[in-house]
Amino acid sequence: MKKFTYLIVDDEPLARNLIASHAARMEGLELAGVCASALDAANLLRRTHVDLVFLDIQMPQLTGLQLVQTLKHPPAIILTTAFRDYAPEAFDLDVVDYLLKPISFDRLLRAVNKFFDLKTATHRQRSDAREETGYVYIKADRKVHKVLVDDIRFIESLDDYIRIHLQSTVLVSRENISTQEDKLPTPPFVRIHRSFIVNSKWIKSISNDGVELHERELPFGRAFKKSALSMLAIDL
Repeated sequence: MKKFTYLIVDDEPLARNLIASHAARMEGLELAGVCASALDAANLLRRTHVDLVFLDIQMPQLTGLQLVQTLKHPPAIILTTAFRDYAPEAFDLDVVDYLLKPISFDRLLRAVNKFFDLKTATHRQRSDAREETGYVYIKADRKVHKVLVDDIRFIESLDDYIRIHLQSTVLVSRENISTQEDKLPTPPFVRIHRSFIVNSKWIKSISNDGVELHERELPFGRAFKKSALSMLAIDL
């Protein structure tokens, strides 16, 4: 079973510990970090891939809602708070769930299952579309390109744009690498680094440091290495 990474963000130690204790009992989740402020979380999210955030709202300097608004491509969010007043604003941000403290194990489990259901439904819809066509549509160079999935060798993220390396050409797109990741089947596509997605069909060799394609070597990112090796069924 694929494990989704999660982050806990709360300025109250007891609240952080309670969520950590509950989440540790749930299959399919893997802790990516714990932050005592939204600012710390913003810094972590810039360098680490996270699928789900348990996010407090009222925190010093930057609130949880303000944090979500600053993220260009936020992960799934489950809000945790002692106040009901923020619910309308929260659901305008398309959060997965809104939990009132103190949070029981059963209530947190229902929220996490909702997250799993959303992920499963999205994956099924995209898989069905790919099975029908074998193609993906990529916005690049002021056009929408119909690209054969098997022709994609790897995708590279560079600042505010990405390069899609195909068998015979390279497309440059302003789309986010995570958006492309969601479009592609897993396997054969594997996220090995915050800046790289590779098509395992084009991998020539795998080492402890990364993968070698026929034309280039790509490194593993620390946050992605374990899951990438698991998906590639490699034990180094």
